[in-house]
Amino acid sequence: MAGGRRFHLDQDGHSVTVQLRGAHPEVEVLVDGKVVAQRTGPVKGTTALEAELPGDPPRPFRILIAPVEGPDGTPLCMMESAGARSPMPLVPLLSAGRPAQPGPSPTRLVRRRLRRLLHRRAGRH
Repeated sequence: MAGGRRFHLDQDGHSVTVQLRGAHPEVEVLVDGKVVAQRTGPVKGTTALEAELPGDPPRPFRILIAPVEGPDGTPLCMMESAGARSPMPLVPLLSAGRPAQPGPSPTRLVRRRLRRLLHRRAGRH
């Protein structure tokens, strides 16, 4: 599950998003933009995270993430709520119509940090 992936589903008037990031994945479950559950560390087999949809009373749900063998390595993400399972579709990490912006290279970041350090040591700010 290396790399970043985002899954999204609208459920009972609430926005439910699952984000996977990193080589040792961090999994976050967001409801209406707020983190309600998270897990960090290696994932082996199916991972389950439990959370609640706001309301009176709150409605519990569970997110299931299962690795899938294949060329792109995109896992399967499902939401269980009130005894029903719904697949969560993969959505792009960028907004539609926005081209990807490459970040600075690691070499450039190291150079920038070294330059700042040298300026500080020389008394220049």
